[in-house]
Amino acid sequence: MPRAQAGFTLIELLVVMVVIGLATTAVALTLPDGNAGFHRQADQFGLHLKHARDEAILGGRAMQVSVDAGGYRFSRRDFGQWQRLEEAPFTARHWADGVTVVLPQRLEQLNFRFDATGAAEPQHLQLARDGMYAEIVVDAAGTVCVQ
Repeated sequence: MPRAQAGFTLIELLVVMVVIGLATTAVALTLPDGNAGFHRQADQFGLHLKHARDEAILGGRAMQVSVDAGGYRFSRRDFGQWQRLEEAPFTARHWADGVTVVLPQRLEQLNFRFDATGAAEPQHLQLARDGMYAEIVVDAAGTVCVQ
């Protein structure tokens, strides 16, 4: 029997709607996360702590990362005193994108110290921005974890 009406069937319309929905989902998943900058800073800080630990082991001298509300800086123990490092990759860093530091016990500064074996004084620090939090934990073995 020939068709008297031209047009799309319901099945064809549903297939087109599914394809459009899948394409929209794919585009939405590739958009950058608004929180990416915050997570990147927390991860980068964790990597800098690991780098300081590795430098302490390889250099045979204790390393320290001092953190305050403005950022963090690196020091090396030389001749019984902490000497601030200013050469790359140990230049001082500043927090960006509205990141704030939640220091424990209302301290103004927190020091992460790694001895020549890589061991550390256990410390934890919290970074915050717009209701999001990231916790950086260093255990006695010098293991750095960003949560």
